[in-house]
Amino acid sequence: MKVLLYSHAFHPSVGGVETVSMALAQGFIATGGIECRVVTQSEAGTAPPADYGFEVFRRPRRAQQRELVRWADVVLFNGASLTLQPWVLLARKPFVWVHVGYQVACIDGLGWVDNASAPITPLASVRFHARRSGWATALREGIKLWLRRGVAHFAVDRHVAITQWMQQALPLPRQVQIYNPFPISQFAGADMPNPEFDFFYMGRLVQEKGVDILVRAFAEVMRRHGPGPRLLLIGDGAARPVIEQLVAEQGLADAVVFAGRQSGAALVEAVGRGAIGIIPSAWYEPMGGVAIELMAAGKCLIVSAQGGLAECVGDAGLSFPNGDHTALADRMHRLLDDPVRRAALSAAARTRAQQFLPGRFVAQYVALLRDVVARRQA
Repeated sequence: MKVLLYSHAFHPSVGGVETVSMALAQGFIATGGIECRVVTQSEAGTAPPADYGFEVFRRPRRAQQRELVRWADVVLFNGASLTLQPWVLLARKPFVWVHVGYQVACIDGLGWVDNASAPITPLASVRFHARRSGWATALREGIKLWLRRGVAHFAVDRHVAITQWMQQALPLPRQVQIYNPFPISQFAGADMPNPEFDFFYMGRLVQEKGVDILVRAFAEVMRRHGPGPRLLLIGDGAARPVIEQLVAEQGLADAVVFAGRQSGAALVEAVGRGAIGIIPSAWYEPMGGVAIELMAAGKCLIVSAQGGLAECVGDAGLSFPNGDHTALADRMHRLLDDPVRRAALSAAARTRAQQFLPGRFVAQYVALLRDVVARRQA
């Protein structure tokens, strides 16, 4: 079977989509009997060419796109994208959309605009963007949204919802639910005793991730508990200056450490320095690979309730209403003073992480793609 995988972003770019696309492509090759090629908009950068074990085509021109589609038995889009159309439709190739965002539900595709939540239903999204940018822009972008929805309902062979949350948020025909495969084995090395930080965050420092909510909650914990607790922030992003200013305003400069962006062994080491992982997304996360990585590290977690995070964590952590820093502070204070509960949640996290080993989900994708090809050939 020849699989053409489209991933808008790909290595050396860093992010959830890039990680999952790499895991899928490598998993397909490791399965045997599958050829895989990747198409992406990401540039190679200045690093030496990497040997992935499969070919990567970066920003191919139309003629090359057409040839790649002709080569494939099936096209897998890691994201609901109209890229590679109309070649896929003209060549009558079966294709699958993996829904990693809200591209068929709202104009912006995110449900997050101007550092605040935005509607994730079509009509509400059009009205929202009309108020924000005017009816001309809203109607133009609304036509694009309805085009994506038309393709989704009448042309896509199968849809993949990456969580039950996404399956409910995007009720589409011919849809199955398969969790994203995240390579989590490396994080077992972060399961270390006696961490130096009581709380930690790992992820991008951007508004939708709710790091400001975490800082406000931590300030409330400090007021209740008194000096002693410490918070580690692992990651970087556009909101870092705002977060640093908030830390200073709250008088937390001596208790909060910014570790910056980490990767590889340094990232594992940084995670090992924290005890209780906080994933406070204000946005409705479609899944939450960070939560799975931290469960593999044996960390008890507190995550936002709406979106895919709480679904992935299950009974291995606590949840709080998105954006409610007082509720988050309550959960943080509760765990801070309860080492027995922390130990129980850590044990539950290690057990639950085993349900998210990537090979299981790669096998589900292989079975799905083989079925799609067989149905078209029947």
